Amino acid sequence: MSTFKGMGWTVWALIPVIVLAYHYGPGQHFDRRDTAVRRHLEAIDLEARASEMQAEAYQSHLDVITSRMATFIPGNEDSSRELESAIVREQEAYARAADQWELVADAYQDVEGLLEDDDDAQPRIRWAKARAQVRSGDIWGGAGELDDLLRGLDPGDADGEQLRRATREELASAHYFGARLLRLAGEPAIEWRAESAKARQHFRLLAESASKRGENTEVVRGFEDNVERVLDLEQLDLSDIQGMPLPRDSPRGTRGNRPGNGRPGVSQRPPTQRDGRGAGGAGDIGSGW
Repeated sequence: MSTFKGMGWTVWALIPVIVLAYHYGPGQHFDRRDTAVRRHLEAIDLEARASEMQAEAYQSHLDVITSRMATFIPGNEDSSRELESAIVREQEAYARAADQWELVADAYQDVEGLLEDDDDAQPRIRWAKARAQVRSGDIWGGAGELDDLLRGLDPGDADGEQLRRATREELASAHYFGARLLRLAGEPAIEWRAESAKARQHFRLLAESASKRGENTEVVRGFEDNVERVLDLEQLDLSDIQGMPLPRDSPRGTRGNRPGNGRPGVSQRPPTQRDGRGAGGAGDIGSGW
């Protein structure tokens, strides 16, 4: 999955430099503001590099899948050695990407601290930080930040609708990443199904909200496809899941405690509405989604 279908707010939510310049305005010479601008520019640069490294890691992941398939070809004596080398390259590439995303999260953390009194800038900065945390492998920490942010955004604020939607999309993705990695790691179903249920219901809510707003059918169908993909994760055999590529933006592993396993104050409850409607059964998932 290059990204989940329907996720179109990533670029929007990264505050452009020109917006920063306007927001802080000419004539404001406070050191904290100047430092915040510089650190935010650094965060944007770090994020661009992290995205490149994530793409490289994902390609190495696809290479492993290709190499693994080659081991089943009769007469291919070198396939096992090629697979071992591909696995090492994949591990190294994902480790580099995770470290880079951690630098991104740290940079946004600094900006958040420097702008602690700026209620306008805080939500978007927190969104960017949490997104980077998830991609670094700190899925549970990032999901907790996104959950807190979403619950703190005013649903009656029309101007904040884009950020609410972007936050819910990232939260749904985080839960899916976590559920899939937990299942691949052989964790009990009660563990990974708790995460997949949240992902599924958040995506269902996004699909229904987009439909009510009258958005085009491609956007609505994209969210519905995501619901079906989560159902695939829940219904397919583990052997089938193991043969499918991870989502492009997913980390390769997790770190930290799951919500409810040592991280207090994080909501365990996904949206309460039922979400099986309109979602098909198991189906093929293309390379990278």
